[in-house]
Amino acid sequence: MTADICTTKPYFRFKRGVLTVFLETRATEKISAVKAHLVAALQAQGEDDAFAELDPARVELFAPQPDAEPQFRQLTSNQKVSECGVNDCGEIFFVLQNDDGTWEEPCVADYDADAQEMDTGY
Repeated sequence: MTADICTTKPYFRFKRGVLTVFLETRATEKISAVKAHLVAALQAQGEDDAFAELDPARVELFAPQPDAEPQFRQLTSNQKVSECGVNDCGEIFFVLQNDDGTWEEPCVADYDADAQEMDTGY
């Protein structure tokens, strides 16, 4: 028997490196509110204190654009979720501001590339 997961709100996968956070949102929410929810989820994980003092102002969100240059489009804080052009269940990448004021580059682990290099032993 298979269980179907149904949500009544859009949800997205927020990615940074190998980390993925699943968050439900509302189509009418602004990106600034989504960033606050993301920070709260990161702080609630409790695995370490890496996100304990994180301020949503030090987080930027990017939508993927695989067939365009650049590959990522920054989402603005006053934009609504429904206006950001990302499909429900889609991926949004997040980056953090470094202590020196510069920003990380959006990136995510490429599991397909790793899988091709893996020796299964058969």
